[in-house]
Amino acid sequence: MPQSSPARNNSDQPRTQAERTAAAETRMVRAAIDLLNTAGIQGTTLVAIGERSGYSRGLATHHFGSKAGLFRTVLKQMTAVWTEELVRKLDGETGLQALTTAIDTHLAHVLRHPDYILATNILWGAALDPSSEFKPNVAEFMQIQRESVAAWVEGGQALGEISTDINAARIGEQFYGSLIGINHQWLVSPDFDLSAAYEDFKQNIVRLLSTR
Repeated sequence: MPQSSPARNNSDQPRTQAERTAAAETRMVRAAIDLLNTAGIQGTTLVAIGERSGYSRGLATHHFGSKAGLFRTVLKQMTAVWTEELVRKLDGETGLQALTTAIDTHLAHVLRHPDYILATNILWGAALDPSSEFKPNVAEFMQIQRESVAAWVEGGQALGEISTDINAARIGEQFYGSLIGINHQWLVSPDFDLSAAYEDFKQNIVRLLSTR
């Protein structure tokens, strides 16, 4: 009986143009994160990114168009990682449980991806420049985070576990601002106790909001 030839492994199949483009973008974003964390904003040039990622010098320019376009993509990809982790952990939770889960998940994310956290803060700092072209992207991301927290607070109010006297939008601002402040201190102070700061924040937010 003749033997059939083995099926070709998916890895043997030639990649499509879309797959090659996605792979190139991933490598260049990774190179950009590395450069941001070692050379800063000024050293993270499109030429340097193309060279570090192993492509031609002009590919990053061709792909992203400008430095601002690159930084928008970097922020988008790092944000997507955090959002996916959070949504998976929340699994539909709301109220106090969502708030505490978000704090624990954020700490785990920071410890798992310290390079993302540093690069994100560097880009957020650069967005304060009046001439920044990607400032609207940062503002949009922060607004989404605040609105998510406010929605959890409103969910807790509907459940009766959070006082209806609480202004959900204001808590969203304070909650997200606290996480930013904690991480900023940790990034600039090597001896800062990050885990303790997160745990204290979690306990304080529950005490502040709980009706019990």
